[in-house]
Amino acid sequence: MSRILPPLPALRAFEAAARHLSFARAGGELRVTPGAISHQIKQLEEWVGGPLFKREANRVVLTETGRILSNRVNAIFGHIISAGAAARSAEGKNGVHIRCQHSIAAKWLAPRIGRFLDSNSDIAVTVQAGPQRWTAAEKVPDLSIYNSRGSVPGYREALLLSGHLVAVAAAPLVSKLPPMVTPADLLSGPLIEVSFNEPGWHDQGWESWFAAAGLGHVVPSKSLSFSLMHLAIEACVTGAGFALVPDFLVERELVCGDLVDVCGFKLPNTQPFYLIEPDPKPGRYEIELLKNWILEEAKAFRDHSPSNRQLKSG
Repeated sequence: MSRILPPLPALRAFEAAARHLSFARAGGELRVTPGAISHQIKQLEEWVGGPLFKREANRVVLTETGRILSNRVNAIFGHIISAGAAARSAEGKNGVHIRCQHSIAAKWLAPRIGRFLDSNSDIAVTVQAGPQRWTAAEKVPDLSIYNSRGSVPGYREALLLSGHLVAVAAAPLVSKLPPMVTPADLLSGPLIEVSFNEPGWHDQGWESWFAAAGLGHVVPSKSLSFSLMHLAIEACVTGAGFALVPDFLVERELVCGDLVDVCGFKLPNTQPFYLIEPDPKPGRYEIELLKNWILEEAKAFRDHSPSNRQLKSG
């Protein structure tokens, strides 16, 4: 008995459009025009026998049928991704591919990974910095480190790094402030902002930090803006301004004195990073070794972080 399958290219277009709620962004991801996405969606709607999207003024929203289909397609795609990861891993030779958010790769993983290789010289590690969503044409990573977006079919997550946001600056800039620096002293800047350009990521921002410090709702002017946290950190080291960053990304700079915690006020980071892996796992020992080592490194940071020691003693 033959299987009656939906048009598979249309199903792929639908998955992207349902995830983005945008034909234009789905087309950008799949490298086709929005019109091509619309054509594929119409094909799938004809196959289903009803509309999958409601077209509104400047956007599209899922119908109830579309929502049900989207949930099931997400689960199916998750299983396909996991199966592909297992198949590709089977062809590898003691290599582990890990994909990370840019600043985590630059400021947390890259400075540490040599210690792992010292004890595991037979394992090749590929670290790729890139967007959280990878396309179907890209190799599925064995491990990844990103902010969580909730449960995703085909993957499992483990909390890795949370930490606190701290206001930091180069010592020469701090020397221009009063001897007993308070958060209010930073209102006059110069302040460095981080504006993430990927959906689902955002900067808690100076407004949240000043409000938590008891200054109420203030909208400070920013002198400089970056799309990546590690670029803001590098500018901060040169004295370009004050930066609000997670403490686990400036651990080395604080220890060696390149940066100074300006006033000691810390705001809990509400955007923790997770270690993510395909589910089911490929079951390769080298992936397990690297995964467990990364988790231990994160635990060591939490155990030795001044912020966490203060919380435990308090």
